[in-house]
Amino acid sequence: MQFPRPTRTLKLASSFLFGALLAASSVSAANAVSAANAVSAANAVSAAAGETPDFARGSIYSPNAAPVAEVVSTLAADVVIIDGGLKQGLRLGMVCRVTRGLAPIGELIIIESSSDRSAGLILELVEDSTIQAGDIARIKTLQNS
Repeated sequence: MQFPRPTRTLKLASSFLFGALLAASSVSAANAVSAANAVSAANAVSAAAGETPDFARGSIYSPNAAPVAEVVSTLAADVVIIDGGLKQGLRLGMVCRVTRGLAPIGELIIIESSSDRSAGLILELVEDSTIQAGDIARIKTLQNS
């Protein structure tokens, strides 16, 4: 036994759904355009006001490097406090090379890391050198010759 199909009702329902989807997509597209225009206008206003753009406020160090903030002497060992942490890619157990300019100073291992600070223990030092505030700690990576 077959049931009769209400074709007129199906056509009306599908037309209604298509119209609703079309209207919703045009409203969301209009909202996206107006939001993009608002962002562009805000950027133009901040540039006209003399504010510094976002890219200029960022760190000059690569994501795998951070400056040494201080060296804390303890009874057991010297702890190097680094002014960078998880955001710069410094993780627990990583080995970092410490340099001053282009000159190598030594190596340290990260023993603690938070989002923007980390601490390391000195593994080795170049003869007659010390790690100082301002030196750069970079994650030690393998290099292909």
